Amino acid sequence: MRQRRWLELLKDYDVDILYHPGKVNVVADALSRKSAENLAMWVTNRTPVWLDMERMNIEVVAPEIPAQLMALVVQPTLLERIKNLQLADPELQKVRRDIENRRGGDFMVDADGALRFGNRWCVPNNEEIRELILQKAHWSPYCDHPGSTKIYQGLKMHYWWLGMKSDIGRFVAKCLLCQQVKTERPFPAGKL
Repeated sequence: MRQRRWLELLKDYDVDILYHPGKVNVVADALSRKSAENLAMWVTNRTPVWLDMERMNIEVVAPEIPAQLMALVVQPTLLERIKNLQLADPELQKVRRDIENRRGGDFMVDADGALRFGNRWCVPNNEEIRELILQKAHWSPYCDHPGSTKIYQGLKMHYWWLGMKSDIGRFVAKCLLCQQVKTERPFPAGKL
């Protein structure tokens, strides 16, 4: 838990970790220095990029002209799925019609056709997509298993759906690991 608190504190800062090899790093002691053999072994054991791309189902489409891959643009598939599911949700379609009739309120349609509430994505009433968003927020490697309040504060900047806070509370209440870590706070013993 202490590590999580430090990660919560440090994630708000823009930090660069600089590695100074050998004698340049005067602060490091002998145990923290990496040997050249370990670094060479690490480099040779790396999997090729094309294997990682194949594992993530990324396809590179190149024109007939022989060229070299210099940059890779990855678009978030979660946002694309949300945008596609917005078109099938009847409640969000009703909101779209209200926007067309100039009664949308804080709702708006983005340039790419996505429905937003303010600057947040409107998440359709789809259990699978909501569960995926909650899993990504709850099991993040940077802040492992935050409580419902922290998840809500983080997600409300980017996403919106009806009953979002109660859905987050139910999701965290179902997490077995969170329930095991939770400390018991018994009532004081009273008079002896």
